[in-house]
Amino acid sequence: MRESAALGELASMSASERPVVFYAEDAFTYIQYRGYIEQLLFGHKLPVRYLTSDPDDPLFGTAPAGMTVHYIDRQLPRLMSRLTSGLVIMTMPDLGAFHVPVPAGARTLYLFHSLNSAHTSYRSGAFDAYDHFGATGPHHIAELGALRAQRGRPLAQLHEVGYHKLDRIAVEYMAYARPPSGVKSILLAPSWAPQNLLEAHGEELVGTLVSHGFEVVVRPHPQFFHSLYPAGREIIDYLMSRFRDDPRVRFELSITDQDSFYSCDLMISDWSGAAFEYALGTLRPALFIDTPQKIFNDEWHAVGLPAFEADMRSKVGMLLARDRIASAGSVVESMIDDENAISERLMKLRTNLIFNPGASAEAGASLIARLVE
Repeated sequence: MRESAALGELASMSASERPVVFYAEDAFTYIQYRGYIEQLLFGHKLPVRYLTSDPDDPLFGTAPAGMTVHYIDRQLPRLMSRLTSGLVIMTMPDLGAFHVPVPAGARTLYLFHSLNSAHTSYRSGAFDAYDHFGATGPHHIAELGALRAQRGRPLAQLHEVGYHKLDRIAVEYMAYARPPSGVKSILLAPSWAPQNLLEAHGEELVGTLVSHGFEVVVRPHPQFFHSLYPAGREIIDYLMSRFRDDPRVRFELSITDQDSFYSCDLMISDWSGAAFEYALGTLRPALFIDTPQKIFNDEWHAVGLPAFEADMRSKVGMLLARDRIASAGSVVESMIDDENAISERLMKLRTNLIFNPGASAEAGASLIARLVE
């Protein structure tokens, strides 16, 4: 009944009544959208229709004035096949390839939810159906242009937006009051592909860091608890059981809590885009364990461009070979000691790698307003 009511309400509106429609696959997606939506509502005075597939999305009780939230999940394909609007905005790749069709009478804008490369972290053809893209940096402009050419698709409209989530991390970190502690904390935040950091080396790495005197926060990717990665839940259950009696180890199972991003002195990851958000947002070091690369497009070499996540790991931090896990403690200690020099390097990288640093929300909202007009 809840979905049917939302479908009926949305389908009965004229396009002028819903000029801007955002779609969120889950409650976490609002982290990516928030700045753009706030600028649209309060800066451009544009009303926003927000579709979420999470029945318990907190926005149902907390949405700002001018933003109307609708629950759409199983009825999403039916809605999209009938939807006319000025602009539909998503962070969902593979539009039109599986169960969700391309909106029947609306232009589409894709906003990236990661800094990782478009030609390695997504399936071949993942972006074929979108009309416009809000690129985070020069690498996405180059990759999307090359992908469309490779696949014989019309050139897309590529716009220099930036990465709002990164901007927000930078602002919140500057305002964060860290509790005093004499113990250094390490954040483990891996990707979720097979042979990821926690699957291949989780127990050894946590044990090594704890024995070196560090506190450890284990923050698994949300896909650890979804069907796309069925081994994930078992891996986390084992690690929680293994370290349940050690007060120096804690598990952060929801990415809605950002405290560990700000309180921890260093992040250890593998191929996760979260490591670039941490390093470029807080200007603190990241250590990468060199596990097998997460590749979802077997044709990525034909694009002729390097992968951002492979090219940048040694620039925002350091690489550690898988057979050197035992030395992770001493490597981490030396990186933390060199934090000031690393911060200066990361500040320069952020300026060069990301469009509109500190102002992406305004850039994105201005783009959306222009497209709607």
